[in-house]
Amino acid sequence: MSDMHFLEPCALSHQPCAPDLEAASPTSDATNLKCLRLLDGSESPAAENRYPDTSRLEFGDFQIEVKCLLEEFFCAMDVPGMVASIEALDCQSFHDELVALALRASLDRKDPEHDAVVLLLSAFISAGLLETAQLVRGYEKLVLAWEDLRLDVPNVHARLVALLSSSVGVLDKSLFARLPEDLIRALHDDLPPGSAREDLALHLLELTAFKAELSGKLETELFCARSIDGIAAFLRTADKSKFHHEVVLMACEHSINATPSPGAFWMSCFSPTGLVEEKRNLVLSMLTQLYIIHEGCILDEVDLQLGFSRVLGNVGKLKQGAEVHLAVDGTEVKPSIVALLRGAVERELLPAEFLKSVRRLRFGGRSGVDVAREVQRQTPLHSRRSWGSGDGRQLKREVQETISEYFDSRNIEELAHIVQELHLSEKEQVKFVRKLLVAGMERNDGDSALEAVGVLLGPCWSNAEVVAAFEQLRDIADDLVLDFPYCRERTNDLVCAAVGYGLLDSSYLVSDVGSAV
Repeated sequence: MSDMHFLEPCALSHQPCAPDLEAASPTSDATNLKCLRLLDGSESPAAENRYPDTSRLEFGDFQIEVKCLLEEFFCAMDVPGMVASIEALDCQSFHDELVALALRASLDRKDPEHDAVVLLLSAFISAGLLETAQLVRGYEKLVLAWEDLRLDVPNVHARLVALLSSSVGVLDKSLFARLPEDLIRALHDDLPPGSAREDLALHLLELTAFKAELSGKLETELFCARSIDGIAAFLRTADKSKFHHEVVLMACEHSINATPSPGAFWMSCFSPTGLVEEKRNLVLSMLTQLYIIHEGCILDEVDLQLGFSRVLGNVGKLKQGAEVHLAVDGTEVKPSIVALLRGAVERELLPAEFLKSVRRLRFGGRSGVDVAREVQRQTPLHSRRSWGSGDGRQLKREVQETISEYFDSRNIEELAHIVQELHLSEKEQVKFVRKLLVAGMERNDGDSALEAVGVLLGPCWSNAEVVAAFEQLRDIADDLVLDFPYCRERTNDLVCAAVGYGLLDSSYLVSDVGSAV
């Protein structure tokens, strides 16, 4: 098959675009996304600098500010002014959402506004306010939601593809080969007869042929013969690396089908739930071997993260059985996807940062967010992270509410559940324990605080973190005494009780009541 020429400048009008052709084509060589890198924000070795996860505003406040600024921008078209305003917000870690908001706001506007947003994004990049990875994540958010967006913007598929044109120059055109089949098919159907439509037809033929053969190989090689080497041999022979994200997506979708394969006797030994679990383990082992273990690394980070992003994007469809035939009840699909993602994180196929990004950007809508949140809850050790300043205000509020609710209910089990959901770093664990102890002293209920600290020692924090919390309490005693006159006395009482609980060594006891603990 001859290479399909990529689409040249699609008109950004509200009519279906009638593109010319350009020489570049989305072949496997062109789909090297090293310049685009990953959905979790990490970049290629050549681009080591990353914005720290710090933001002056909370995420919700940032969204409100950006929407207001975009309304002003569409009135004035002041690119330098908008760049200065965004820089003043000082929320670089949220700029993937900035991309999504700007592109979404431009989709149902006329050409001048749409062109202005393209210039604006280019200006953000030139000013060092936007990473390519953030640009790709913001774009992917709209790609996943294109069918919903089509209700308001009928030609949204054409506009999204137009952003990949070399004349626009914002996104790498090699992303075209990784767009969902249904989006490309919708664009094909809208194009008038001509060479562009013919090239799209050739691309769709190549994609559907690969997916059909892949589906058969997964069934015969992986799920029947339990042969990962057979899948690896097929992928090498097919030489379609631009479609390798489809391997991740299709394997995950097939793994939640609880119908035994006629040619696989071993499947008859399992219950539907057990079969889904066994198939899930096969898929995770295959992805591990193709990505980490197998010589040549057939799959790369982009394949994995894009594939799992599409899984999240399809959660709603999978629950309705619209994409694959499901023998399990629809209510069991979500736990199956949670288990897949949990396994991917635990096997280090996905970084925990991926979950944070897709949850913040709401990949897959409410269903996708629920899945990402549950995976984070089930992988506390992997999802622990340092909270940025933007998240820090939200963290502070959640910590205060959590501690207040604990002293109201005395429910240690619920406290443990919430602490694990917070995914605190070691530093934040120490601070949480310290705040819990201070709250106990303020309420004259140190016993309840120590009981929680003792019961959750191990599952939620280590002995070293508890000791560090008491040391912090000693260091801030002079500050606390201004608002809490009996701070030193109650701190000494708390230390004595902590020694009795076995949380502290007896060396922490002091005889001088007037000295800081």
